Amino acid sequence: MDFAIIVLTVYGISAIVTISKIFAPLRDWADKHSPDFWSYLVKCMQCFPFWAGVFVSFVLEAPLKVNNDLFPSSLNIFFTYLFSGALLSGTTMLLHVLHVHLMGDKWNLYQEMELKRKIKKGIIKDPKSE
Repeated sequence: MDFAIIVLTVYGISAIVTISKIFAPLRDWADKHSPDFWSYLVKCMQCFPFWAGVFVSFVLEAPLKVNNDLFPSSLNIFFTYLFSGALLSGTTMLLHVLHVHLMGDKWNLYQEMELKRKIKKGIIKDPKSE
């Protein structure tokens, strides 16, 4: 049960940042000022959940615990959060794929509307004109 709560928490945070209208200004700013780094991070449902997963694992409880006697404790802690972030990123991506599948054509329409909105606001250039 705890794992399910952690997964849903990471998915919720990630969906709010990468998809929701409330964070559209952040994504717009990233598209305009840092298209090669921040833009990918705040729009990617595999990238952002990794960092959200590391944060949630640190705040709540890491779903994976590395306790290898061959490693010093600092390395065990590092791998605990690295692997927890990766696990939560993967599970979030699975939930997102299910979400996109269930939305069907509505998802494609949403993506088209977002692209048109960004072109109209001058945030990105029209890919058809290049």
